[in-house]
Amino acid sequence: MLNRLKIIYLICGVVLLLVTSCDKIEYNSNQKFDRNSPRNTNSINLQKLSQSQGDNVVRFILLGDTQRGYGESEDFVKKANTMQGIDFVVIAGDISDFGLLQEMEWIVRIFNGLKMPYLGVIGNHDLTANGKEVFQKVFGELDYSFVYQGVKFICLNTNGREVNFDGSVPDINWLNKEVKSQAGVSNIVAISHITPNSTDFDKKLELPFVAALESSGNCVASLHAHDHTPGYYTPYANGIPFIVTGTILKRTFTIITITNGVVGAERVLY
Repeated sequence: MLNRLKIIYLICGVVLLLVTSCDKIEYNSNQKFDRNSPRNTNSINLQKLSQSQGDNVVRFILLGDTQRGYGESEDFVKKANTMQGIDFVVIAGDISDFGLLQEMEWIVRIFNGLKMPYLGVIGNHDLTANGKEVFQKVFGELDYSFVYQGVKFICLNTNGREVNFDGSVPDINWLNKEVKSQAGVSNIVAISHITPNSTDFDKKLELPFVAALESSGNCVASLHAHDHTPGYYTPYANGIPFIVTGTILKRTFTIITITNGVVGAERVLY
């Protein structure tokens, strides 16, 4: 009987050790990563995009605020997979609600069902708790850019409130470098979560942000989410359109087309 009890205690101890090991499962909301988590999602999808043939029209889907919208996200993937001529998909921030690893894992697993590449951009909700570190590991850098079919896409963090408007977000110095003339680039598109005229954008950096885009001489649009309501605005004298997509919770997204430097936006309900 005594030997049997020792065996039972030994088994219980091994099980307890396994389930409390941080590299085995996610056991609390502060865990940032585990060995089964997706890694470098943006880099993986950019590699896929680089292998795309493309044509003379860049056509992609802009959506945002997938937070809590898992059923809606699954239905979006089904809808997108029926559409022809879509080059890629951009989730323009608030991928998660609380910056948790599990939230981003769920979205990645759902969006991995897309037939086309997809990219994530950082949102303000993604920066709560350990969200910054989770996003960097699951998706990649907060500020990054890529060129596709002669269009340079500049994806950046504009969530100024999350750093108490300390003048560091957005990174204007980085942006000024990115908008400089570059061989093979005909047009520039900026993509971020928060629009520069939002109260959640660092007001000290609003005009420098707009000036940086204007200085390129070929910025054709700035794309955003956050407001949950789609819109097309030209709030500044330079005439650059600021296009906002709706939240996926309302089962809507925006198709962006770029043809010879002309941008079109079409709202889709599903």
